[in-house]
Amino acid sequence: MNRNLSPQQLPWCHYPKANDIESHGLCELPLFLTLVDWTEIKKYRSNKFKTEALTKLTNKQILELASITARSFAQNEPMVRHVQLPSLMPEQLLNSFHHDPFGNEGFGEWTSENNFFWFIRLFSLTNPSDPIENIKINADSVDFSLAILDENKSVIGGAFNSVMKAEDAPFRDGDPFLDTIIQVYTPNFDLIFTQEHEAVEALKEKYQEFRMALENQKVGLHFLIARSPALPKEDTFELVAASAETFRHHGCQYMLVAASNQWTGAACEALNGTRVHYSPYRSKKRVPLIKDATSTEPYSIDGYISAKDSGAMFYVIKLN
Repeated sequence: MNRNLSPQQLPWCHYPKANDIESHGLCELPLFLTLVDWTEIKKYRSNKFKTEALTKLTNKQILELASITARSFAQNEPMVRHVQLPSLMPEQLLNSFHHDPFGNEGFGEWTSENNFFWFIRLFSLTNPSDPIENIKINADSVDFSLAILDENKSVIGGAFNSVMKAEDAPFRDGDPFLDTIIQVYTPNFDLIFTQEHEAVEALKEKYQEFRMALENQKVGLHFLIARSPALPKEDTFELVAASAETFRHHGCQYMLVAASNQWTGAACEALNGTRVHYSPYRSKKRVPLIKDATSTEPYSIDGYISAKDSGAMFYVIKLN
């Protein structure tokens, strides 16, 4: 590739460690949030790859993006790669099939990658509150999510996005697939959703405009981002920037991001994102040790949710 087409590398983003106790939890918020400087971020954006809305993709391509994302998270995401699955697949899955607009199929292999694939399918591509007999495509996710395709129209990266709701509907009952995924990722949910709740409450209290935007469904959530090896890392920021543009185009005023690694944090800070909350991975043990875990519990070798002495940083990005 022509070197002139390569975007600049994002500046390094420092996260606190477990012993930096004064930097844990809610951050001090500024009086005003800084807008994205759309001109300034051009130097980090890709000149080679452009994004496509999921509305332009086939269901097969959308599931391909879910598979790429699941593989990337199983290999690279600090929590997903460290916490091990329960030792036994739940019996309720053995003869069960899941039916949604993407097809009718069994759960498949009991692997970290396949569990995360189902997490995406159940929590992003479809709505976990829909009744089991009438599961629909999550219109918000498909409308706002993006993919990057190669010259052969194969998916090589993408971002799952949605609009933040002021209140979430309860999850459906009696779904063995959904029940399993909730059980597997409860430690992750406890960290991320607790952080999200505390951060959003702080933003609502500090900024009246944010509170009104949330009530009017004008706050976007940049949920997941991933790439395959075919998409160079230096071109991946395009997915974050294009997500922000997509939200702005649809009238959203803010974008929220729970950045579980420092690259995503760097992408948020390139967009003038403001740090709202920090949750360290290794400040306390969140999962059983392998010797203590039952066959239905996720576990890790050391009881921590990640081997990385880092954490998840929650950002708010002002779009307009």
